[in-house]
Order: sequence, then C-alpha cells, then structure tokens
Amino acid sequence: MLKETSGIEKGFAEIAKESIEKCGNELENIRKFIHEIIPHFDASVHECYDTEGKGVSPKCINSLVFTCYLESFRISGHVLFLSLNGLYRNAFDNIRHLLESVVQALYIDFRHPKTNLPTKIEILKEVEDKVEYHAIRLIGELQIEHKDALQSEYKKLSKIIHPSHKQIVATITDIIKERGIPATVDCEELGRIYTSMVRMYDIFFFLFLNYFEELGQNLTGNADFVHDVKNYKLYMTAKALKINLNQKETFRKK
Repeated sequence: MLKETSGIEKGFAEIAKESIEKCGNELENIRKFIHEIIPHFDASVHECYDTEGKGVSPKCINSLVFTCYLESFRISGHVLFLSLNGLYRNAFDNIRHLLESVVQALYIDFRHPKTNLPTKIEILKEVEDKVEYHAIRLIGELQIEHKDALQSEYKKLSKIIHPSHKQIVATITDIIKERGIPATVDCEELGRIYTSMVRMYDIFFFLFLNYFEELGQNLTGNADFVHDVKNYKLYMTAKALKINLNQKETFRKK
C-alpha cells in the first residue's frame, strides 16, 4: 500500500526544474504551439457551429470527430505536463491515442452519418480493439482526397511516436545510477515531442475538415489560423484549405 508520496513529489519537482533549466526552449515550443493554434482554430469552430447562441449544432453533438476535438484540449495539456516532468513515453502515448482516435472517429462518422453519439460510442467500443479497424487500414477505406499523402504522413509520424529502444536505454541508465523516479532530461526527445504534436495536429485538422467541410471557408478567412498553417508548415491542412505554403503573407490582422 502506498503510504507516502513525498519522495515522488520531490523526484518530479527536481526533474521539472531541470527540464526548465536545460530544455526551456523546447518546452516553450510545445507550449506556444498549443496555446496558439488551438484557440485560433477554435475561434472559427465557434463562429461556424455555435447556432446563434443556442449551443453547438446537432452535427457537432452527434460527431465522434468533434468529441475527439474536445478531448484534444485536455490531451494537449497532458502532453505539456508529461514533457515537463520527463515522462516522454507517456507524452508520445497521448499523441498516438489522439491520432488513432480521430481516424477511427472519422471512419465511424462517415459510415453512420445519421446515428446519434451514444450509439456511435457503442460501435466504437466494439471495434476499437479489432485488427481490421487499425488506423492505417481505415485511412485506405476513407473516401477522401489526398489519401496517398495522408497515408505517407501518418506512417512518418507513427515511426516517431511508437515506442523505441531509446526509452528503454534511458530507463536502464536511470536504474543503474539509482536515480529512482526522475527520468533523464533529454532536449532532443522534447524536440521530437514538439515535432510529433505539430504533425499530429496537421493530420487531425485535415481529417476534421473532411467531415466538417463547411468550416473551410471560416478558416481561410481566419488570418491567425492561415498564419499558423504557413508558420508551422501544416502540409495536409494546407491541402484541405487550398493554401499555398510558399506564398508570402501580405497582411495579417492582429
């Protein structure tokens, strides 16, 4: 039975302090990305789907993709917290969860467009652990444009976020040096988490726009989000919105 947590608290306090001192720039990149792009995207979502102050539209309420979008707020916070505390493998797990969830959600939304959310959740419970519903296969069955590019980007990201030998080696090193709870602070690993977040959201926005096509007009008129797409080089999102990543901005409303 766990009788005392002071050692755990002290261990993570030390790792968080070391992370800020050694890898402050990498952590700031993650924080800045989360706190820029989600609010900018969300501004257009509210403008498009908040039905004159009467609440979110029925299309959103009954969409698994929209549910994943709401969950992404919490997961993004988790990723930043886990990154700060040296829990890199857990951060990657959260990124992978959101990536795989949105593919499954879009597949079910497309297959059952008139079904309510509670029923879709029951369908998801039945299929999420089946091999035939793994994300890369579902992408192949989606009736969307740019599918080859999407599969390529998904595979590249999957290589980054799935478990690797580096985490095992780091854990062994910590054990040998009797570091206990604190993990080894690794700025390069934090850089990979940042890159993974950017690529994951690029795919996420692309898939979201395939179901909520009407949002595209709001987003292309959203100077802040268009700037984000170009600044972070969101390749798939640019395809969905027909944005030229190489075209320089002439004016951006503050």
